[in-house]
Parts: sequence; C-alpha cells; structure tokens
Amino acid sequence: MAQERRPFETLMQECAELLLPRQSNFRNLAQMQQGQNLQTRIFDEYAQQALEQGVSLFEGYVMPRGQIWQRWEIDDEDLMKIQRVRAWCDRKNAQLFALRNDPRSGFAGQVHESVASLFCFGMQSTWPDIRRDMAGRPVGLSYKSEFIGQTFVREDANGLIDTIHNAFSLHARQAAAKWGTAAPEAVKKAMRDDQPDAVIEFIHVIAPNRRFEPGQLDASGKPIAGAFLCKTGGAEIFQTGGYRVMPRIVSRFINAPNESYGRCPAFTILPAVRATQQMMVDIMVASELSARPPMGAHSDMEDRMVRYAAGEITYGAIDSRGQQMLRPLIEGADLQGAMAMLDKLHGHIDRAFYVDMLQIRNEMKSHVTDSQLYQRDEEKGMLLGPFATQETEWLSPMQEREIDLMDELGLLDDMPGEVQEAMEDGIGLRTVYDNGLSRAQEAGAAAGYFRMREQYAGVAQNDPEAWAAFNRKYPPDKVLDKLGRINGVPASWEATDEERAAAEEADANRQSAQDMLAMLGPVSDAAKNLSAAVPANAA
Repeated sequence: MAQERRPFETLMQECAELLLPRQSNFRNLAQMQQGQNLQTRIFDEYAQQALEQGVSLFEGYVMPRGQIWQRWEIDDEDLMKIQRVRAWCDRKNAQLFALRNDPRSGFAGQVHESVASLFCFGMQSTWPDIRRDMAGRPVGLSYKSEFIGQTFVREDANGLIDTIHNAFSLHARQAAAKWGTAAPEAVKKAMRDDQPDAVIEFIHVIAPNRRFEPGQLDASGKPIAGAFLCKTGGAEIFQTGGYRVMPRIVSRFINAPNESYGRCPAFTILPAVRATQQMMVDIMVASELSARPPMGAHSDMEDRMVRYAAGEITYGAIDSRGQQMLRPLIEGADLQGAMAMLDKLHGHIDRAFYVDMLQIRNEMKSHVTDSQLYQRDEEKGMLLGPFATQETEWLSPMQEREIDLMDELGLLDDMPGEVQEAMEDGIGLRTVYDNGLSRAQEAGAAAGYFRMREQYAGVAQNDPEAWAAFNRKYPPDKVLDKLGRINGVPASWEATDEERAAAEEADANRQSAQDMLAMLGPVSDAAKNLSAAVPANAA
C-alpha cells in the first residue's frame, strides 16, 4: 500500500509546502515533529488564498450552515406514506444536525480542514465518534479530520475504498493512557524503563471481515474488522474488534480507474503555482533594482564616501564640467509583461479552485433576464459537478456512521415498529441532498420555464384566454413550490395549510364585499332616478 502511494507523495509534499503549509509534515511522521517547512518557499500567497476561497465555496454549496442540507428516509415508498414514519425521520434528521452543529462536536472546523485536504492532496479522512465527558459518559458526537499523509488505502472490485491503514505515532505515556493494560509490550517496556516520551509507531487496520457470520454478537458478526498493530519492537497485533459500518471516512476528489489515490485541482495547477513563486521573486528583485540600482563610479573616487540615500549629498559625484561621476549600471526594468503573465497564472489558479464562480467577483449587468440568471446557475452546477462525487465517498458513508453512533447512543430506540421490521427485512435508507449544489443543478428547469414564458408572451400579449391556458398548463402553485426549492427558500417560510385556507377565505370575503359594493352603485342610481320621477305633490 505504501509502494502504491509513493508516486503521489512527491506531489502531496510540494502542494503542502506551497498551498497548505500547516499540513506539510509528510516526511516526519515517525519523529512527531511539528511546524516543519512552514512558509519556506512562499513568495506569492495568491494560491493559498485561492485554496481557502475554494474550500469556503465548497462548504457554502455542499454543506451550508444553518439548514438541513442532507436528510435520510426509509427506502420504501409505502412506508414513507405513513405520517408517523415521516415525522420520525424528520425528528431524527433534525437531531443529527443538532449533534453536528453542537460547537463541542468540532464538526465545522474539522470539516473545513478535511475539505482543504481534499483540494490540496486529492483525499481527506474523517473520523466521527462518540464524544464523552470526563466521567466517560456519552454526551454527543465528535469529528476529527485526520492528516492524509498517514492514510493508506486499497479499493474493492467496484473501485470503492474498503481497506484503510492509518499510520500514527504516540508517546509511550499517551499510548499507556489510551489502552491501559491492553497496551502492547513496547509501550509497557518504555514505561518500565522510565521513558514516557519514547515515540511508539502504530497502524490502525480496517478491512472487510473475511469470516463474517451474520447474527453473531461478537466481532465475527461485524462486516468490517479492525485491529491495532504496534510496529515498534516488532509487529504486535492488539485490541482486535469490528464495526457495523466503515468508521473512518476516506474520500477522493477524483481518481483514475487504475489508481487508488485521488487527484485534485492543486495537482493540476502545481506548475502555475511554482511559476508564480519564481516570478514574484524576479519581480521583487527587478523592483528593488529599479528603485535602488547599483551605481558605477570612477576609480579615482575610491577614497571618497558615497552617500546613497534620500536627502544625502555626495561631494565629488559631479566634476567641474558638470558631468556625473556616479551612474546607475542598470536601467529600470519594464515589468508590464511580467505582471500580465502573473495575472494570467493567477487566473488559471482561480479557475482550478472555482474562485471565478463567485458572483461577487463578476460584474453584473442590469438587463439580464430571469431565464439567463437561472441558466447561469445551471452552468455553475455543471462546472461544480466534481463536488457531487463527495456524496458517494464522503457524505453518505459519514451519515451511515453517524446513524450507527446514534443507535449506539440509544437515540433510535423510539423507532416505529414498521421501520424496525423493514430494517430487519433488509430495507435500508436513502439519502436526499438539498443544498446549493443540488439547486444549481436543478436550475435548468427554472430557466426553461422562464424562457418559455418569455417566448409565449408574444403569442398571448393581447389574448387573456391564452394566459389562462398557460396557467392551467403550469399551475402557479406548483411553479412556486419548485422555484422556492431551487432558490433555497426555507420550508418554514411557507404558509401552512391552515394559513392558506384562512387567506383564501379572507380573499373570498373581500371579493364578496367588493361585488356587493359594485352592485350598490347601480341600485343607488336607480333609486335616485325613481325618486326624481315621482311628482313632488304626490300622496
């Protein structure tokens, strides 16, 4: 596995040094050194900033804060028609997001670091687990973004990751506190020899359980096997066990069919990032030489002091004929070409990290129609297509792990009987995404609707019946529902059935009152006319 990853390590190391220095510790895993190689090669910070903007764009589109952007339901249409089943699924989805959004879970910060790893190294690793208090009692969920430099993977026949080795190091005192009496002999020996800071190397192995026996309650009944291996002092395997779902979530940005490790925008743009670093050095040197060029002087002036600063006077720098005795050896360089090339490279970096899609960076025109706006969103959804691959390898498997942890915490004990029976019969869950990315990918429907409306306007301009036919074909209520989803209008803003019924009744009463007033006008006029027709002295 290490041999298979070696060709990627050179790319990862250079990307780390140029784009993500805080994760550049690839070559010092066993030594547990921190803060190495930080900012040693950075002269142009543009690529680092573009990477962070790309990460923020991913988070905003795929997992926007403050809304439920991912939900699960029972993969059975008949069950989902039952109101109490739907209500239970809604409660559990809200509960899961409450666990994620708990500041103590670390979800937001750890996900940010994982997305940065995904953009910079082509892979990310996340470990969701149960969070416990000082007394060991479960109090929620926790999330940890793991350094991809210590992760080694292998694919199954379908091209999905099924085997993960996580190499890490701990001080002997840390390992003793973590495993106690179950710690390997190397840890116990270091503690006996009074070497608590000795570095011990470990590998956490996660792989399919080849001896899986469904129905068993011990490790043999878990489809995924797990074990720790101590490399220091010999290969000692300890603390074996199993998992019901994959506990370590490793995903790739994109990968070739014959490669287990991922590739990413940083790999693609690495030549441009290298070039910008060198160009920035050259531009700084040229600017300094232009501002303070080296001076040339006659050999007779070796015993004279040259004052080379603003406001200084150098005696002897001009001879009796008024000729300069000091001359600059280099004329100012023309930096226009270099700056144009630098701007071009920065544009390549922006496109690699999707920064050019940020609307705030683009000039908006006032005459853009609704259909054109939705068409832009549709095209944006197409270009952001690689983000959707994380639904397969990261977000959906992470949700499965979270649901398993919720079950372990007892949060699914209120499951309706129908759901429990369905799961025992093998019916699983399906995941639905409702975020900026899915809405951008669905924006084509809205663009088509407004294009048709604009085209139809010429036909129905002077024909009210034609507009009535259009609205019968595309009912406004149905259109509003779809537009609300595409535009991300919260469902909580929508009127309830009772509120809509009350509004319709109020509209009907208002219309009745207007009709009554309209009728009173002619009746009043008729009464006046009749009154005028009667003689004044009539009995």
